[in-house]
Amino acid sequence: MASATYCTTAQLSQFGIRAEALRGIQLSDLQAAITAASDVIDGYLRSRYKLPLLSWGSDISRLCAKIAVYDLMVTRGFNSGRSGDTQIQEQYDDAIRMLRDISTNKASPNIVDSDSGGSPGTATTPGGAPSVSSYSSRGYFVPDGMTGGSFQGRRR
Repeated sequence: MASATYCTTAQLSQFGIRAEALRGIQLSDLQAAITAASDVIDGYLRSRYKLPLLSWGSDISRLCAKIAVYDLMVTRGFNSGRSGDTQIQEQYDDAIRMLRDISTNKASPNIVDSDSGGSPGTATTPGGAPSVSSYSSRGYFVPDGMTGGSFQGRRR
């Protein structure tokens, strides 16, 4: 079960598909598709963020709507060869690609996770410790008498 649902039924037609295409689908089925799409999103986010998320932007809501619409249309049936219907598949594929980019730190959505202390986009390692990286010395010149901090440059 998802820790949160990342979009509303109204956002399905805002971000995913025209409202007319959803007519006749029961509200419980719309909500089930949103919950399932949110579970998919959590699967990608948990490698980088501490769940549950405290807040997220429309970027995550948009991804959720696109995944949920795809699930709804596959269940209902659509013609993958028809031009409008190919967009459903393309939008789903784009959403999954974006989630992969988020999970591998190639993209940074507007997210506040449970460990970030209220800072949007703050990534943490699965254990909750901040992720820190550094480069080795590049051999920069430090003139005599100019030392300070922890700079480890090369002297001439």
